[in-house]
Formats: sequence, C-alpha cells, structure tokens
Amino acid sequence: MPMPDPREGLSVSKFWKALRRRKFYFLIPVALLTAGVVFFTLRMPKRYRAQALIVAQPNTTQYYIRDQGAPAINVQEQMYTIRGTLFSRPVLEAVVRGLDLYGGSGSNGIDAAIDELRSRISVQVEAPDAFAVRFEGEDPEQAMRVTNRLADLFVQRASDIRGKGVADAAALLETEIDRLRQQLNSQEQSLRAYRQKATSDLPEHMAADLRMLENVQQQLQGLSGKITEEQARRSAALTEMAELEKAGVLDAPQPPPPPPGGSDAALETLRLRLRELRARYTPKHPEIIRTEEEIRALEKAAVKPQASPRPNEPSPTRLRYLALKAELGSIDQRLRGYQKEQAALANQLKTYESRIRTAPQYEREMAERIRDVDFTWSQYEELVRKRQQLNIDQEAAKNSRSTVFKVAEPARLPDAPAGFQPRRIILLGFLASVGLGLLAVLAAEQMDTSFTTVEEFQAFVNLPIWSVIPHISNRTLAKAVRSKNGHHARGALYAGGQISSLQIRQWRHNRVVALSAPESVPAEQYGIAALKVRRWMEQSGARMLVVTSSSGGEGKSLTSLNLSLALSSSTEEPVLLLDADLRRPRIHQYFGFQPNQGFSDLLARGDNLASCVVKIGNLHIVPGGSPPLNPLGLLTSRRAQDVFARLRKEFRFVVLDTPPIMPIVDSHILANVADGVLIVVRARVTRRELFRRAVETLNASNVLGVLLNDIEYRDTRYAYVYKYYQEHYLGRG
Repeated sequence: MPMPDPREGLSVSKFWKALRRRKFYFLIPVALLTAGVVFFTLRMPKRYRAQALIVAQPNTTQYYIRDQGAPAINVQEQMYTIRGTLFSRPVLEAVVRGLDLYGGSGSNGIDAAIDELRSRISVQVEAPDAFAVRFEGEDPEQAMRVTNRLADLFVQRASDIRGKGVADAAALLETEIDRLRQQLNSQEQSLRAYRQKATSDLPEHMAADLRMLENVQQQLQGLSGKITEEQARRSAALTEMAELEKAGVLDAPQPPPPPPGGSDAALETLRLRLRELRARYTPKHPEIIRTEEEIRALEKAAVKPQASPRPNEPSPTRLRYLALKAELGSIDQRLRGYQKEQAALANQLKTYESRIRTAPQYEREMAERIRDVDFTWSQYEELVRKRQQLNIDQEAAKNSRSTVFKVAEPARLPDAPAGFQPRRIILLGFLASVGLGLLAVLAAEQMDTSFTTVEEFQAFVNLPIWSVIPHISNRTLAKAVRSKNGHHARGALYAGGQISSLQIRQWRHNRVVALSAPESVPAEQYGIAALKVRRWMEQSGARMLVVTSSSGGEGKSLTSLNLSLALSSSTEEPVLLLDADLRRPRIHQYFGFQPNQGFSDLLARGDNLASCVVKIGNLHIVPGGSPPLNPLGLLTSRRAQDVFARLRKEFRFVVLDTPPIMPIVDSHILANVADGVLIVVRARVTRRELFRRAVETLNASNVLGVLLNDIEYRDTRYAYVYKYYQEHYLGRG
C-alpha cells in the first residue's frame, strides 16, 4: 500500500549527487552565460575618464544676506546650483566649439553634440567643500582636455555669478534695512500705545491693587455688620409697635399715665427693656430671663393702686409708640445710606479683582512686544554692520578678483580605461552562471518526484523489493566482457554455437547483460531476482509471472529479458519468455531477429506453437508477432484462455512482458491470468504519484513486489560492496 511521502531536506551530499546526475542542467547555463559575458566584454567599448577637483570658497552673497557661523559653501547643499551651472548650454556649447567635439556644425549638430557631451559628464562630491568633475571619452587626451576646459569655464561662470550676486546683495541689504527700520518704528509706537492704554493694569501696580482690594474687603465686612445691627433694631421696633397696636394705642385717647416714679415707673422701664431684648435675642437668653424675674418681683411688691390719669394728657404707651415710629424712620434712612455705600464698594472690589486677574496676561503681552522690538533691533544692527562690511569688500574687489570656486587639482592624462576590467567582468559572469546553474539543478531536483535510492522507495511504499538493478554502463560491461569467466558464463547461457564479436557488441548495445556481461553486477542482480522467482514458483506451484511497469520507458522489456535468461540458466526445465505487448512488441529487437509469427498470430489463428518459438539456449521466446487490430478482443477471447492453459502445461516457468499499467488495459487482463505480478520501477524516471496511481488502478491481489531498475549504486551507502566486487572478482583472469 502507498504511504505518505516523507521527502527530506536537500543535504550537501544529496545536492552533490543531484549535481552529478543533472550535470547538463548545470553545464548548459554556465557555458551559455559565460560565453555571452565573454562576447559582451570583448565588444564593449573602452572609455577613459579624467577628473578635476574643484574647491569651494566663502560665499559672499550668502554671508551678507544670512547670518551663518561659517560662510563657506556646502557643496552637498549647492549641488543643484553647481550642476545647473556646469550643464548649462553656454558652458557646454563653449566646450564643444572650442575643442571641436563630435563634429558639431549647424544648430542640429550643436544640439546633438551638447547632448552627447552632457551624457558623459558626471559630478561627484568629494568633501563638504569640494567636488570632482569627470568626463569619459574614447581618447584619453581628449578626456583630459575636455575635463580641464569644463572646470575652467565653471569657475569663470561661477565667479561672474558671484560678482552679480554681490551687487544684488547690496541692493537687497538696503531694501531689508529700510524694511526693518519701518518695522522697528511701528513696533515701538505700538508698544508705547499699549503701555499707555494698560497703565493701571500693568504688573507694577499689582501691590497697590492688592492693598486696595484688602481695604475694600474690610470696609465691606464692617458695613455688613452695621446693616445687620440696624436691621435688628428695625425688626425690634416693628415688633414693639405691633404689640402696642394690639394693646390699642391707636384707639381713643387714654388718660395720661401717672408720673414716673416709685415701683410703677421701674416696672414700665423693665417691660420696655424686655421688649427690646426679645426683638434681639431668643427667649432663653440670660438677659431676657433676668429681666422677666425682676418684672415678676416688682409686680408682687406693688401694693398701692395707680392714681387716675390726668385728663387730656397722652399715655406713656402712646408716647412710646410715637418714639418708636420716629426711630424706625431714622433706621430706614441709615439703611439706605449703608446699602448705597455697599454697592459702591462692591464695584470697587470687582475692578481691583479684574486688574489682579488680567495682570499676568498684560505682562506676557508686554514681554512679547518688548521681545519683538529687541529682535527687530538686533536684526537691524546686524544688517547695518554687514552693509558696512559689504562696502569695504566692494572697495577691495576693485583691486583684486575673488572667486567662489577654484581648481585644486586639474585633470591628468588617464593611463587606463575607466571601470573596464575584463578579467573581473568575466569572473563575475562565470560566478553568476555557476549560481544560475546551481539554481537550475536545485529547481529540477525539487520538482523531481521520482525515486532515487532504495531508501526513498522503501520509505514511500511497503511493497517488497525483489532486486535492485544498478545502472548499466558501457565501462562496466566492457570490463565484464574482458573477463575469461564471463566467456564461460556466456557460453553456459547461450548454447547456440560460436559467439561472434558482433553479437556481443549488439547485446552490449541493447543492455542484454545476461549474455554480454554475465558476471557483471547488473547480471548478478538479475540472478538474485531469478532465484527469488524460482523459489516463489516452487513453493506456491505457480508457473506464470507478469512483468510490467507504471508507464513506458522504465525498462520492463529489458528486465523481462534479462530475468528470463537468468532464470533459464539456473534450471534445466523449459523457460518461456512471452512478449505479451501486442501493441508494441520489442523482445525480438534485443536479439536482432525478425520473427515470422508470434503471440498475436497464435491468438488470432491458432497457429502451431512450435512455429512461433525462438530458442536461445534453455530459453524459449515467443515474440509479439504482427500488430493486431483488436488486441483487447484477442486477450479476452476463448482461444487466449486455451493458449495460456497450454503454456502452463508445456513450460515450467512462463514470464510475460506486458504493456504499461496506466495507459493500456492489457496488463490488467494479463495480471488476472498470471500467478504473480512484478512491477519495474526505474530510478529518476518513475514518478511517485504515477506509481501510486498505477498500483491503485491495477488493484491486483497477486502483486509480488518491485524490481528497482537503473539505480546509481554510488548513491547508496553500500556502494563499496559493488566496487569491491568489480575490482576483485571481475578483474581476475
């Protein structure tokens, strides 16, 4: 039964074996790519590169306009301007016309020459204040002259631009100074106006405002106490007046009270005081309790009745009522005065609180305005200083010419092509081709799902392996043919008379190792398989064996032939090799004869079996015969059953070479007719998924095992055994 595919990672040894097997996947990319690189390298034009180093000088324009610590030019920052000046049309046209480059004549010729010149110029930053101008050309002397001319023109044009820049800087300085002067005046006027507007809100008045705020708060607290006291008096007066009104003081005139004196006068005084105390305090106040006790004592001590009042005189209660009424008017007047004063103090309190709250904001605003004025003033002073320095530089420039750039190192004659190293290019191309070839081998190995070793097959399928047939090489066969023992063994297999060298070469060419090299390792492995087949047939009583494969090209016919020869050499009983592949018979081609009749004729017409048999030693061969029109009908006919029954009687061992399992149905029919089935699997050819599908499709219970064909014994762990056999056994005699 098929098992899961346990494919392991590709180790170094496996990759080396894969490289040896798939050497053409490696050699073809290496040869093609290396040849292409060599061809390209030999045809690649040589170009010489010249280089001039240009150093930057302090930039007067930048120094006067901006305040920079170091007035030197930063080449990296000015690269756009440098390239614009160097690649400008006036500079390039002057070089083309001055050195007569590229045959530039006429407008179209000049444009083309300028474009060609521009494509060969490059600029490289060498230091913060230096850069290199490079030019590549076919002639080394031309490259040097063009580079030096470019450097000189660039320095000259940059100097002209600088002179114009100094004049522009002077005009710009005057404009900037005027603007700053106007800005400074405007800021100072704004500061003065703001200071006048917020005089009382400025931070220096904070202490006075805090003192005034505290004074107003104290006045408000005292005034609140007075208002409370007056309101208490007013409430007491209103209460007493209400009691007097209840007592009828406003009714008809009453006789005047007796003159004050004695106990009556004291009692009346205590009662009046009790009313005032009740208006101010609660009934449990000590003064109220003491006054009530005094009143009760005087009332008990009173003995004499009051004298009758004199006529037409107001009573004391009436007088008291009038006095309370006058006092109430005075209290109301004082309360109105206190309330007006309280409202005025509250307004003052809000004013001082607002000043204190907004003082930090005014302080920040004032600080910002002062800072702006100071900054503008510092800018103004700096520009005035630079204008004075500019005037001095302009006077000095009249006597000496200053430049922005200067040529530090002029271009020299190049002695070798620039960047052209044929050996390195070829080496890199060769390494790249090797890498591509290795990738091709790796990709082919990863995509290959075929079996390579015995271990891989055993890990994939649990069917027994009857024999492992190694790869049959011409070297192995030639060594086995030179052995004397090989001649004796071949004579035992082939009893048909004298063996010619032509027949041996034909057998070697067709890989018939049982005849061409009977002592070789492949022949010995076929002998092991034949021994197992014979033992199986003797133990089970079987007579007929089918040899097939999953698809074509796996060596099933060659395996059937060598297996039959090995089987016939190990027994004296008749052995038959039946070419049951009616569609494409090939057994007769390995021996080099053309049969007249074969298996198809035997099934179709019932011909004599003896006329179809070709005997080679102890092996009887029935070739396929002429291709029939209906192979399936012949195999399923009644005559086919009779033929197979007859073969079982006349031959002890019958080996059937059948078509592949997958594309043709013949093997499925013959597998049911035979006693056992052997499936040939070829290393590096039979795909795993194809083999699994073939076994599942065949669905035969009499599958005996597998013959692994074309195994590279050098890839196995026991390769030294085969090598030892070849060196010590085949090398004798």
